[in-house]
Amino acid sequence: MRRVLIIAAWLLLFGELWSGASESAWRRMELPPESARLVRLAETTRDPRAAARLHAEAIRLCPSNGPALYGLAYLMLAQDRPADALKIFRRLNALFPGEADIAAGLAAAIVRLPGLRRPLAREGLACAERAVAQQPEFPEAWHLLSLLRHFDGDYSGAAEAARRAIQCDAQNPSDPETTARYQQQEIACTDAVLAFSPLD
Repeated sequence: MRRVLIIAAWLLLFGELWSGASESAWRRMELPPESARLVRLAETTRDPRAAARLHAEAIRLCPSNGPALYGLAYLMLAQDRPADALKIFRRLNALFPGEADIAAGLAAAIVRLPGLRRPLAREGLACAERAVAQQPEFPEAWHLLSLLRHFDGDYSGAAEAARRAIQCDAQNPSDPETTARYQQQEIACTDAVLAFSPLD
């Protein structure tokens, strides 16, 4: 039951996070009626496995179904399957290039990959930078940018992005757990700056 609640919270976070990006091409695309119905059903079901099956069926009926692809990708992330999520976000990005919410999804999948290597991290960094440039008011995008800058060794830049995440979150507070996550990242970045700064 706890896992279902965690997945629901994750999806709710990203649904709220990118609700301002309603002009995204994939959000306003016209879908075949049955494919659209399956997406609506997937968005209301509480069982993540059932939701994933509904999204997959919607995609089978309409391979370019942006809402189904996006929903399925975040279900993969919520189920700790970042490699699968990354494949879906890459497909979305090919269908709808230049969308900030897809760029953030790519960054979210990349940052959660086990054994992340620098070339892929740099790709994630570019995606996160694109997301914050296009949607500068969304804290999760800044948080992703902070994580990826930190991984890349840019501790000052990571701390700056972490502070921006906290500032944006303060304007429209998330749940306490998410707010704490942003604050912990800012502390980690500040500690890294202090640890790696040259001595006077």
